[in-house]
Amino acid sequence: MIFGIGTDILRIERIRAACADPQDPFLVRTFTEAERKAAAERALPLYFYATRFAGKEAVFKALRISPDEVDLSEIEILCDENGAPFVTLHGKLRNFARERGIGLHISLSYESEEALAFAVAETAE
Repeated sequence: MIFGIGTDILRIERIRAACADPQDPFLVRTFTEAERKAAAERALPLYFYATRFAGKEAVFKALRISPDEVDLSEIEILCDENGAPFVTLHGKLRNFARERGIGLHISLSYESEEALAFAVAETAE
């Protein structure tokens, strides 16, 4: 059963300056260490960060949580061995999802100027 859906679109230019410095406070505060490591391994880290930021926004919308209640670093989006993105929740968001039996699915995409994410939160009921 669908618990919620979320989508987000981001103008990539909004985060370009932050992505120029791997130690930028925005990156450190928003992305997990694993996400920052994965971004550093990419030829174009900017697009990795842009899609993941949009993805984090889509996830908390799918969870039907106010943005004021979210620490974006508790939402981690990495790729499996086939390149498909997957979400891992940490901290209070992990507890929130476990208590409700919520699983998450995510799709990410980008073009030259925008990043797009779509997330579905579902329960077994």
